Amino acid sequence: MTSLSKFGIEVNFLTGRYVATAYNNRRAGEWPPHPARLFSAMVDAWADRDEREPYESRLLEWLEEQGPPAIAASGAEHRRVVSHFVPVNDATVVGTALQERRYRQIQQLESELGQTIASSGEQSRKAQSIRTRLMKSRNVESQVTKAGTTNPSTALAMFPEQRVRQERFFPSVSPVVPKVTYLWDAVLSDEMRKALDDLLARVTRLGHSSSLVACRLADYLPEATLLPGSANGTNLRTVQPGQFKELERLFERHGGNGPRSLPFTVTSYGLGDDSPKEPVQFQRPNTAGEWLVFELEHGSRWLPVTRAPELASAMRDAVIQHAVTPIPVEISGIGSDGKPVDVPHLAFLSLPFVGPRHADGRVMGVALSIPDGVSEAGRQVIYRAVGTWERDSADRRPTLRLADGSVKVRLTRLLATAEARTLQSQVWSREALRWVSVSPIALPKHPGRLSEGTAAARAKAWQSAEEAVVVSCEHVGLPAPVSIHLSLSPLIRGARHVRDCPPFQRKGKQGEVVRRQLVHAALTFDEPIRGPLMLGAGRFAGLGLMRPISEPERPTEGESHE
Repeated sequence: MTSLSKFGIEVNFLTGRYVATAYNNRRAGEWPPHPARLFSAMVDAWADRDEREPYESRLLEWLEEQGPPAIAASGAEHRRVVSHFVPVNDATVVGTALQERRYRQIQQLESELGQTIASSGEQSRKAQSIRTRLMKSRNVESQVTKAGTTNPSTALAMFPEQRVRQERFFPSVSPVVPKVTYLWDAVLSDEMRKALDDLLARVTRLGHSSSLVACRLADYLPEATLLPGSANGTNLRTVQPGQFKELERLFERHGGNGPRSLPFTVTSYGLGDDSPKEPVQFQRPNTAGEWLVFELEHGSRWLPVTRAPELASAMRDAVIQHAVTPIPVEISGIGSDGKPVDVPHLAFLSLPFVGPRHADGRVMGVALSIPDGVSEAGRQVIYRAVGTWERDSADRRPTLRLADGSVKVRLTRLLATAEARTLQSQVWSREALRWVSVSPIALPKHPGRLSEGTAAARAKAWQSAEEAVVVSCEHVGLPAPVSIHLSLSPLIRGARHVRDCPPFQRKGKQGEVVRRQLVHAALTFDEPIRGPLMLGAGRFAGLGLMRPISEPERPTEGESHE
């Protein structure tokens, strides 16, 4: 039997987002996830089994005695919080005025509880009193009229179109690195490691149900960025001995249906002496942001990556067709004068199967990329257009037909993590030093003939092409790459030679039709870049999609000017 003096629990966020409300502010997101929330998720995974494992319960009781863990977490971008009005779920009707008063009361009590625990402790008389008042305020049964005694006018309000709606907030954050590791100075035997890993494998979410996670014992223990015990740090909810029994007692009380609260104690966390003073931040292009991903249904015709721009164009036409008029600039990217605008707007991307050994380059889905710079009003316009398109489609499965009418594909919007890695946004958005083009980059300026003329003329054209790629990087807010490798041949498995791709043509400044030169590129930056990354003149129309390459991966060697 072996043991280690330290161990860590690694939590990976499968969607690249973490959705959880701060315990003392309904409008704020929580980051990093508090240790008490992780512990409760582990207890829930233990209790969800038909036959509960006694050894796991003893392991959880052991864990709560190990004290608050150190935490290794990157920085995170907090998404702007928008209120949503959702129907009340109860079969009887909650009065609107009472509902608003209770909501404000609960907010105030939650804030008071956090402050009291931080100053007086979990078991103080004042904290117990506030907790009792909070439980009463959350008691749903006391807020509704009794069945059978509802007057007719109130009963009519029970119909869906008349249902009372309550304001809710779903704050979320996008961590720079979608992973958090909790670190303990404690010994785990082989038996304990196996049992703990089995339990962690059953934890599927943290926070809101949309925060899908994969948990495991960490193979690598990173340096902690937050250490418990700081005098003037950030208060995080942690656990203490007896937490497991308290969670069991509370469940017996509410039965999974009544009001509930998370038991916790407060620990102040601060930066360690050896930790960076600022969380690690990665540069991001101004095209990076949220993705709405649609999967091509299996019955759809096989589409090669060479038809990616056609599919993206069909998607753009469909969304514009279902948008309000005049067409918002956040969707079209075209100003009132009919010219392209230099503001963040929607991009349409086809996602091909590329990279792995057996990649064949077929398009597996389409993504609508909403840059972070789009205003909240602009986002709502985009969401409404997509929602209208889905509602107007049979079974809410939109259909696209390419321009020549030869191909018809059916789509399904993915509301959870896709099974296919190609359709997982984090595959395209993870940080990396090296990036390779999946679809060719349309150069913003014609470099000259790359494969004709004298050797000197070709060398000059390739040099001009490299300069155009640098301009493309700077145009999306990135520094110039430290290394550029250009090619007409693909540089990643599944991609295609530029000669197999249809020409990319756009109107020039004088109204003339300009044909853009297409090239593949492998770029290396001196600092990690976090995507998604699209480059070139066709980046909003399905071209110039880049894929991050980790060190063990190598781009395939293509025919180039070198």
